[in-house]
Amino acid sequence: MIITSLAPSHKNKENQHKAIQSWRMHDTKIVSVNHISEIEELKNEYDVEFIEPDRTGWGIFGRHYVPASELLEVIRKEGSGLIINSDIIIKDLPKFGNNPVIFNRHDFIDTMDKSILFRSGFDAFYLKAEHCNLPETNLCLGQCHWDYWLPIMLMQNGLSIERPVDAHIFHKKHELQYSMLNWEKTSTIFSEETGIKGSNQSISQKAFSHITSRLINI
Repeated sequence: MIITSLAPSHKNKENQHKAIQSWRMHDTKIVSVNHISEIEELKNEYDVEFIEPDRTGWGIFGRHYVPASELLEVIRKEGSGLIINSDIIIKDLPKFGNNPVIFNRHDFIDTMDKSILFRSGFDAFYLKAEHCNLPETNLCLGQCHWDYWLPIMLMQNGLSIERPVDAHIFHKKHELQYSMLNWEKTSTIFSEETGIKGSNQSISQKAFSHITSRLINI
């Protein structure tokens, strides 16, 4: 199962369509977690299964971004799944075992044959239900720091996380869709929820260093 949160106002909507086309090649259920007000718009354009979350980031961001923990709830019910950002193309996937798996994307402009590894963030996570005993978070897909929160929480639970070294997922570059104000908000939330302290910049650096030093490359 592939789980995402489709963006109704994505500046590069065609990227979402191409991503979903690539997901269908893997013959699996595709689920998008969205607020009911977005589902009414999205269901006319995307042939996926929609699930309503119990809560969204409206009070923080003024839009119905979906907290990462709402997607974990889907995995808890379904047994396992791949959480992925909505515009990420899947070329292929490794065979999954018992450990959580984290993916770095490869960015491209015109063709995936000329892509560059994006090192400072993560865009997909394979998890089983037993991995998802994590607290709620206010960090949301479509905003920053949720991709640091998730591996930090998994590691704090004593889990080993694997990272494939081969290129499996790809992303066509586009303009940033978050503001520096929201980046600062998510940095503060991340610090409060994980206990990692410092300036906004140092918090991200500490988190990234902590995560990458403990990943198991496969």
